[in-house]
Parts: sequence; structure tokens; C-alpha cells
Amino acid sequence: MVRFILILFFLSITLKVTSQDNLQGRFYQIGYNAGYASVDNFIFKDDDYYYEVYLQKIQILYRIKSGVLDYDFIFQPEINRAQHKLFNPWFAGHPDQYSALRERLMLHKFINEYIFSCGLIIRTSITEKLNIYGLASIGPGYFDEDSERMAKGIGFSDNLALGINFQFFRRFVLDSRIGFRHVSNAEIKQPNEGYDALELNLGIAYRL
Repeated sequence: MVRFILILFFLSITLKVTSQDNLQGRFYQIGYNAGYASVDNFIFKDDDYYYEVYLQKIQILYRIKSGVLDYDFIFQPEINRAQHKLFNPWFAGHPDQYSALRERLMLHKFINEYIFSCGLIIRTSITEKLNIYGLASIGPGYFDEDSERMAKGIGFSDNLALGINFQFFRRFVLDSRIGFRHVSNAEIKQPNEGYDALELNLGIAYRL
């Protein structure tokens, strides 16, 4: 009985590798994801400032290697709309002294983010239609407003996430993920504290 189970196990791995070989070395999936990220969440909170962002992402996947673990490149252009407000006046000068800069920095503002991220996905199948994955990505972007935490202009977005995919109607994939997001200037400009946020994403993709 144990030998039979082991044979079935190794046979299922072999069939999985064989069935996915046709994906290796090609672009195989394109999709759209919408998301929300905030500095105030159930894991961490920062009372010094408010930051939330609504995310829109196009995702293109390229299969590097198929196997028990699948490896994908992800190419991900983003157009995001963020809101930011400083609550703690000490971050914009002494609160007892009038400062035009402090007054400007403490205004509620909208920030448009234009980002192109690239990264690596490592995934494994749970069933024929269900798989889980880990994602790490980084990419440059342009941020059209400054704040006490980040200068206007070129910045970078760093992302770590865990996700799940469910395939339906043969070629469509439902994608959901939770992750951590950090954007900053990578020391090319000051200020450079950047923004940290917990991110939730939901999307749909099409298998080419």
C-alpha cells in the first residue's frame, strides 16, 4: 500500500512537469490587478502620518522554469493614486514656530505614482486548478508630489507578497494576494523615509 502511494506521488509529479513544459521559456499569462494599501492596518500603525493608495496593475508573466516549483518573471506597470497627510508637526519643523514649509507639508494631498516593477514569483500547485505563490519585486517610478517623508520625482517600489491563484473556464485565473509595500527615493534625494503599507490585491488574468 505504501509503495502504491509512493508510485502515485512520483507519477503525479512527473505528469505535472510534463504538462507544464509547454509553458517554459515563454510569456504565458496577462492580467489586471486592483489593490489597496494603507499604513494603518491590523499589523502595524503609524500615528505620525496618514497614507493610503489605490493600485492598478497590468501583470505579464514569463515562465522561467516548470517543475515541482514553478519560477516566473513578473513584469508589472502600475498607475496608483495615493493620499497623504502629516499629523505630527515635529516632522516639518518646530510646531511653535510659523513655517510656510510646515504649513504646506501638513496639507492633505494626493500623489500620483507611475511605477514599473519587475520581480520573481515562485509557485507550487495544491490541486490542478489551485496554486499558491510568493512574490518579490522592485522597480523605479515617478511620484508627482513631495512630502515630509519623500521627495518628488524618481523613487522605487519594493514589494513582498503571498498569493493564491484559482483557474476557471480553462484559460481564466483569479488572483489574490497580501503583501508588504515600501516606496522611497533610495537615497538619491532627501527626504527619504518613504511610506510603508500593507497591501491587498485582487485580479483576473488570461492564459495565452
